[in-house]
Amino acid sequence: MKKPAEKSLYQLIAGFAIIKLLLHFLTNTNYGLHRDEFLYLAEGQHLAWGYMEVPPMIAFLAKIVQMFGDSVFMVRLFPALVGGLTVAMIGLLVKELGGKRWAIIFASLAFILTPAFLRSNWLFQPVSFNQFFWFLSAFWMIKIVKYEQPKYWYFLGITAGLGFLTKYSIVFFFTALIIAVLISPHRKWFGTRYPYIALGIALLIALPNLFWQYQHNFPVVSHMRELTENQLVNVDPIGFTIFQFIMLWTATFVWLPGLLFLLFHKNYKDFRFIGFTFLIVVAIILALSGKAYYTLGAYTMLFIFGGMGLEKILKTQFSRISLTLAMFFFLTGILPLALPILSMEKMVSYSGYLINNIGFNAPMRWEDGKIYPIPQDYADMNGWEEMVQKVSKIYHQLSDDKKALCHVLGANYGVAGAINFYRKKYNLPEAHSRNSSFVLWAPEDIQFNNQIMIDDRIQTGSDWFENMELVDSIEHPLAREKGYIYYRSNPKTDVEAAWKNYIRERKREFNID
Repeated sequence: MKKPAEKSLYQLIAGFAIIKLLLHFLTNTNYGLHRDEFLYLAEGQHLAWGYMEVPPMIAFLAKIVQMFGDSVFMVRLFPALVGGLTVAMIGLLVKELGGKRWAIIFASLAFILTPAFLRSNWLFQPVSFNQFFWFLSAFWMIKIVKYEQPKYWYFLGITAGLGFLTKYSIVFFFTALIIAVLISPHRKWFGTRYPYIALGIALLIALPNLFWQYQHNFPVVSHMRELTENQLVNVDPIGFTIFQFIMLWTATFVWLPGLLFLLFHKNYKDFRFIGFTFLIVVAIILALSGKAYYTLGAYTMLFIFGGMGLEKILKTQFSRISLTLAMFFFLTGILPLALPILSMEKMVSYSGYLINNIGFNAPMRWEDGKIYPIPQDYADMNGWEEMVQKVSKIYHQLSDDKKALCHVLGANYGVAGAINFYRKKYNLPEAHSRNSSFVLWAPEDIQFNNQIMIDDRIQTGSDWFENMELVDSIEHPLAREKGYIYYRSNPKTDVEAAWKNYIRERKREFNID
């Protein structure tokens, strides 16, 4: 039977986990789905061991989601759940390492009140699950050091394998972790068989995806090349460093002391490798010109030691409560950047105030390096159903003969994904795309002689059709996607053969029969 004091700690941990869940359950339907969410939901309809952008885990989760419905709440349920689970694990690990009530409060609030974690735990993207597997890996490594029980190596191997199937960036974390352990006294473990058994388990779990990549000429390489050329080129070291503090914001009160405690305090010397892991992984991502948020998964493990250290040095109730209130106070002003609590129109006013009155424009800087009225992620949630409605109107105005031979083409995965997400509601045929993973499952043989094509750029002509008319576009002023809708007719070439040749050629790049 648990002692009253111990029981109250478990109740505290459960309470924080519930608060985390409620924050997302009450807000995650306020904005529409993100363009990337449409892609992952589409991948869930075409299960495979890999995709051009990501490993298969997100598609597997998407398949589960769609078995229970396709509401926005349901789509975003898993990220919220993994956020709540993370809070619970933070509290349990703090308790296990000897932390008391205030250590649990500081560590838990650091995660709950971090703007970046609030954002990632309400979007259905690999990021949220990737961050969880980074933390879970550190969780097992801490247990290995504390208890010196080999069984935790097996759990670490399973976690590494599942993490690899979630996002390839976990390789950065394990590279840093291995280096950090090798330069610590815990390198003695590498003289045993257990780390190598863990590696074998991880490779066994990752093997189907590795084989898929090999079979398809490693599409992840071409995806990373495209990402580097179009997005990572805008990453600069100063902005990267500044954004680390912006992302964590209120949690800086906890993670920074946690890092310092790990590096310099004798009480935490057994876990010093965690601090070095953090520094090494940040250095690796910075050296590779990775996006600032790629480091996020490395911060959660610092909250554990920040919470415990602060509990020891802040000895009065006044100082502890003051720090807690300060964390809430600093979050209040930027909460709309973390959770969808404002309407899109109010977000424009709010963002404009930050830019013009405070000079704070980082969240409104998009991947092209330019400043816009709202954050890019928010713009990526606007206009999608409007676009599908307009495509539906054009399609249903066609004669039955033309409908039977009408092809719907999305120039990018967001367009095609959105149309397919809403197609049953608007009675539309399946949309195809020559972009991203849609190429992997695009049919080669399609019968069509007219086409509704949606692009985010103005088109002046077509190589396939004589007639090309710009019929409509997305009117939402805050939509990132322009959604120019063209109707194309009167083929000037054999469009079915042209499509077949193009798709076949693209698939040949990836060894797809």
